[in-house]
Amino acid sequence: MVVGTQNNIKNGLEQLETLHHKLSAWGDWKSSQAINDLMRKKRAGEFTIAVCGHFSAGKSSLINKLCGMTILPSGPVPTSANVVMIRNGVSHAIIYPAVPTDVDASHEELMPLEVSTTQLDDYCKNGGEYSSIEVWDHIPFLGANTVLMDTPGVDSTDDGHQKATHSALHLADVVLYVMDYNHVQSENNLMFAKSLSDWGKPLYLIVNQIDKHQEHELSFLGYHEEVVTAFERWQVAYEGILYNSLKEMNHPYNQHDRLKSLITDLIVQREVLVDYSVSCSVQHVAEEHLEQYTQSLDMEKESLLEELGGEEWLGQIEAQKASLELEQTHLEGASQNERELIRIELNKLLDNSNLMPAEMRELAQLYLESRRPGFKKGLWLVGNKTLVEQEQRKNQFLNHLGERVASQVEYHVRHLISEWAAKHDLWSVEWQKKLDLFIPSIDEAMVSNAYQNEATLSGEYVLNYCTTVSELIKSHYRRRVTEFHEQLLLLLEEAAARELQQLRARMADLQQQSAASSRYAALLREEAAHAAALAELLPPRQALTPGILPVVGPLRPPAPAVAASALLGALRVAPALAPPPRSGGATGGAAGGRRQRLADAAAQLQGAAALLGQYPAMATAARGITERAAALHSGTFTLALFGAFSAGKSSFANALLGEDVLPVSPHPTTAAINRILAPQGEMKHGTAHVIMKSRESWMEDLRISFEILHLGTPDPLDWCQTVNHITSDGIHPAGLPHYTFLKAASAGWKDAEKRLGSVQSVDLAQYRAFVADESKSCFVERIDLFYSCDLTEQGIILVDTPGADSLHARHTGVTFQYMKYADAIVFVTYYNHAFTKGDRQFLSQLGRVKDSFALDKMYFIINASDLAGSSDELEQVKEHVKLNLRSSGIGSPHIYALSSMQALKGKISGDDSLQLHSGFTAFENSLNDFAGKELPGLSIQAARQEITSARMRADEWDRISRQDEVTRGVQRQELAKTWIDASRLLSQFEKMEGVEKDIEQETKELLFHVRQRIYYRIGTFFQESFHPSVLRDGAGSLKEIYMDCGRELEQILLREIDQEVWATTLRLELQSKKILDEAASRLSEQLQELDEGILLTNLKEVKDWELPNIQASHFHQSMDWQAVWHIFKSPKAFFEGKGREKLRHDIEPTLKEAIAEVVQSRQQYLANFYNTEFQQALHRRGSVLSEQLQESYNVMEETLQGADSLGQWQELSKNLIIFEQVMNDLTR
Repeated sequence: MVVGTQNNIKNGLEQLETLHHKLSAWGDWKSSQAINDLMRKKRAGEFTIAVCGHFSAGKSSLINKLCGMTILPSGPVPTSANVVMIRNGVSHAIIYPAVPTDVDASHEELMPLEVSTTQLDDYCKNGGEYSSIEVWDHIPFLGANTVLMDTPGVDSTDDGHQKATHSALHLADVVLYVMDYNHVQSENNLMFAKSLSDWGKPLYLIVNQIDKHQEHELSFLGYHEEVVTAFERWQVAYEGILYNSLKEMNHPYNQHDRLKSLITDLIVQREVLVDYSVSCSVQHVAEEHLEQYTQSLDMEKESLLEELGGEEWLGQIEAQKASLELEQTHLEGASQNERELIRIELNKLLDNSNLMPAEMRELAQLYLESRRPGFKKGLWLVGNKTLVEQEQRKNQFLNHLGERVASQVEYHVRHLISEWAAKHDLWSVEWQKKLDLFIPSIDEAMVSNAYQNEATLSGEYVLNYCTTVSELIKSHYRRRVTEFHEQLLLLLEEAAARELQQLRARMADLQQQSAASSRYAALLREEAAHAAALAELLPPRQALTPGILPVVGPLRPPAPAVAASALLGALRVAPALAPPPRSGGATGGAAGGRRQRLADAAAQLQGAAALLGQYPAMATAARGITERAAALHSGTFTLALFGAFSAGKSSFANALLGEDVLPVSPHPTTAAINRILAPQGEMKHGTAHVIMKSRESWMEDLRISFEILHLGTPDPLDWCQTVNHITSDGIHPAGLPHYTFLKAASAGWKDAEKRLGSVQSVDLAQYRAFVADESKSCFVERIDLFYSCDLTEQGIILVDTPGADSLHARHTGVTFQYMKYADAIVFVTYYNHAFTKGDRQFLSQLGRVKDSFALDKMYFIINASDLAGSSDELEQVKEHVKLNLRSSGIGSPHIYALSSMQALKGKISGDDSLQLHSGFTAFENSLNDFAGKELPGLSIQAARQEITSARMRADEWDRISRQDEVTRGVQRQELAKTWIDASRLLSQFEKMEGVEKDIEQETKELLFHVRQRIYYRIGTFFQESFHPSVLRDGAGSLKEIYMDCGRELEQILLREIDQEVWATTLRLELQSKKILDEAASRLSEQLQELDEGILLTNLKEVKDWELPNIQASHFHQSMDWQAVWHIFKSPKAFFEGKGREKLRHDIEPTLKEAIAEVVQSRQQYLANFYNTEFQQALHRRGSVLSEQLQESYNVMEETLQGADSLGQWQELSKNLIIFEQVMNDLTR
């Protein structure tokens, strides 16, 4: 970070003026202009409050409310595309035209346009033609020197919106960051809030639309704690969080009045805040300038690296220099470092040595007693024996003390010194002998000098005496060993001096090894000098005085009446211990009566099958109808929900179920596939099966996330430790979901590890935890909840998916399976955020396969439509969604705008008007028609067709039986030949030649078009990956971000390939079935031509084929983004100049080649797979048709020979007609 040099230059406009001119002289017009803006701001004393946030988070509406009038256009789709500065004054507006990108930046500014405030709407929405807008109106609370700044949505996909927001933030003194209640934890919000906090400017977080909060779904305290935790995890520094609602001003958690008073308090402190903000912005501008300057030298540095033979060679030079510099530092301080090392080790050794244990203290006491005046040995002993005893006690004490010192001190000291000297090649026999001279000897003086004649002999005195002797000995050792070590150090210093001389010579040689290396070093010095020169120009960085910023206090708890209302809402949640299944209830929900209708049809089919079973010639028909009956009787209807996180899928599911079953939260919840179905077998109402991921599947998910975050290969034993040390700093936006995933996984690993690969049976409370808690759900593959309600009892299986923005590549295949096999697909998008990147990726895949569906089974839901301010606004959102659906290839979508929250409240309370007002009834009626009438009607109609086919065979056989004898005789003579010809045709059908080649050719053509479609979209993917919101000044290492952008482009292309290949599998299956069905129809026609009595049924392939095992795609070799780094000079040159265009031009041929290689690798596998599936289907069909042919031959042979069959086929036909009529009634 650039830090202003502390100098005596007075901080003020003069310094900024100098900096402004210097930046201009350096050719950095953008930074110079920014400093000029700050100078104007400082002169005017203008205080700017920037309102930033997610698009459609309600920024413009909030500003309008604060201003007390409609200043800006607002709505649920992106509106403001410009930076709009709002001031108090006479009503008017000034529009500043944008400078064309092909005009030099220093070009004279275009003339601004003055308009009335009533004309602002169009200008605000058309950001491409205008750079900024200034508005004045009667807004007294702003006073004369305060500005409200509105910015475009930070999640907008328009490059211009992103640039407009970032380019204006240097003028902001305080930032209010506005977020939609349901999208606080989106990566875009967290990432942008982090970038704002990095500026160092005061940041207040505004959670808008708090009226969406449902206390029974999640307590407000719980919601607030999750918000705080999310921003703490991202290391976002902010001054406070406020909750706001413009819809319900009296909402108990609405802090709108506090927000207004906060702004008033900030305005009071404007002078201090402006000075601090200008200081922050100057530093930020300087950092961006320095970063841009460094990048301007990158091209020459890259050229030098090429001349040197690559960065690896330079790295070796730099590594050698670094090593030599480190060695030089080490040698220069070697003597002092080693002196300190020995001092510490010697002190440690001496301090830890115990010279006076209990036995030594006893000997010391005996010695001290012998020194006392009047000491005698025995009662009557005389002088000589006393002296002998005294000497004996002294010697005994000294000898034991010497032995103790030798073992506890001397041995360790010798080892310490000899080992150290040997390490430095200084040790020898001579030095060992010298050390002997320095080792202190334990003599009488050491023990006698510590003795005090006048002291009273006591236990305490003995202890003190022993301590004194011990310290005296240690002191002797410390002094003598240090003296000895100093002599050794003289040798070490002499050796170090010689090595330093040699090292400096090597350093000099290394510096002169290459002119290129020297130039490279010169460039680095230029960078450092430029940074130093810039730092000299900067005013000292100011600090904000503590207590200046207004504090946002905690929310007070709601009034008792509100709390009681929240409690009542909580009581409506499905209890943790689910109630027993209801015996009755409303029957008008989605697909009401469906199960009974199917059961009635199944009963009729079983009756028809029983009737046909009496006739051996109808065995295949009876078997086929029995299978139909079983399918209808157990017939389920799978309703799959898709949508990005917080689109309201779980809330929508609860509205369908009529109860609060799935946990609903404004934060991301569903991270695993959830199926809600009727109880069955041992799985009772309110229980669930939690299918945990296998260890292999889990490790693969872990490996992918580690790879994307450049963490290497995860160690199965200590990967958590790696995860615990990572932060979100510098992570590319595409990697942020993986960061969150790893953090959640690390938090839950201890409990989850032992459960991997198992199936857990849990109750409803435990189920909710597995669904909503990401530290649990990230280990879950799928959950089946068995729940009895009107919907599930009709045989409908509700599938809630992880979301269209799931991070794991293998979910592409899972998503496709539900697309293919689901009976209906419901895509839920959110009213205030009606189309996200995750939405577009999913809908593109849906658009690829929609034409392969036999029926239009797709529903598109705009949830939370109760947020609409008017019917016109609602229609605007619908048109926005329709437009985006059409761009995804979905031309005539069934769109329903509704409020699942209102619908659920209406169902729980029995309020039909609320449910009708919610818009949910219209959707349920449509779903009821489809799931309860249209789809069952088609199934029943197909079943009835099988009865009709059997009846037609009976009619034909009855006709043959009624022919005269002559006619039957002629046919009898031809029957044998007919059988031979029919068998030959059937054999040709079963062998069917040329199909393998046809499937191979079809696969080749389909994959050719896959390549072409991806080639066509490379430009779009390129813009999404190399986006100015990511690759921008101040975001971190631009080179690393650039590389990450390239890798993200590769991942996008690989996902597109996978989605295209999955769509291709559906087309291949349909085409293969078409070949089989047409061949079966031709066979039937040929057999009919041989004899009208040969009637074949079940000519169409209705069985779903298996899906191929398609693993996530990988490029055989990653792109070399390092090789094209030289194209990037600066964000401005890259995006506004030709940089991005040149990069695409250079890398696109390589990308196309890699794409072709991956797609080509799929061709043979898919052709072989579908040829195998075709052959298996052909075998199944051939077996059925062969059996039917045999049945026809047997009947005709018996009838033509005059067997007694007259009337039996007619009777059968009459009975079958009755079944047909009943089935007809059931189709209505």
